[in-house]
Amino acid sequence: MCGRYTVLTEDEIIEVREILHDLSMRIVRDDFENYDQKRGEVFPTYYAPIITKKDDGILFESAKWGFMKWNSSGVIINARSETIKNKSTFSHLLKTGYCVVPAGEFFEWERLPNVKKKYYVRDKHSNLLFMAGLYRDIDNRREFVIITKQAIGEMAKIHDRVPVLLRTDQLESWLTGGITPQDIANMDYDVIVAPCEDRDKQAQIRYSELPHTNLK
Repeated sequence: MCGRYTVLTEDEIIEVREILHDLSMRIVRDDFENYDQKRGEVFPTYYAPIITKKDDGILFESAKWGFMKWNSSGVIINARSETIKNKSTFSHLLKTGYCVVPAGEFFEWERLPNVKKKYYVRDKHSNLLFMAGLYRDIDNRREFVIITKQAIGEMAKIHDRVPVLLRTDQLESWLTGGITPQDIANMDYDVIVAPCEDRDKQAQIRYSELPHTNLK
């Protein structure tokens, strides 16, 4: 599954725009209302950037992560690729509700005895990740979910589900419905999977090596 991922920085937002431009995808709406870059990580119910397609071009804007449940008790944040055609919550969105969710990296937790260990997952070449999603408009707000599939490779060692990750040359195909749920089962993506504690230790070491000046 995917329960948290990193907030896009301003530089990464610019990078997304450049990628869309290189793909000849014209942005006709570019708006990040309610999006807070200072949060560091995107949690369910937060607003985050998504990419959608309309007849006259591409919309790059913020939306709320999670479909509010009918009884208002919690939100649905993921949709299983294997069952979206059969779930009434998602099936009607397979005509016009495709979106792409860009991220720097996402996080997953391995369940161990008495504890959960946090891992980060990112592109092997430090490129941005593009996760497949679905969106809907309800009660004057836009909401999205992230599509997941059966995990394989390194990811399968820590969790049985993984977000569907798209290459840049697959973005338009996903947004226009050219990639089917059946296609998703055969898609793969090379990622780095590592414990967050290792990265945090490395960051602390790098910081300790910097010259420090006492301010008075």
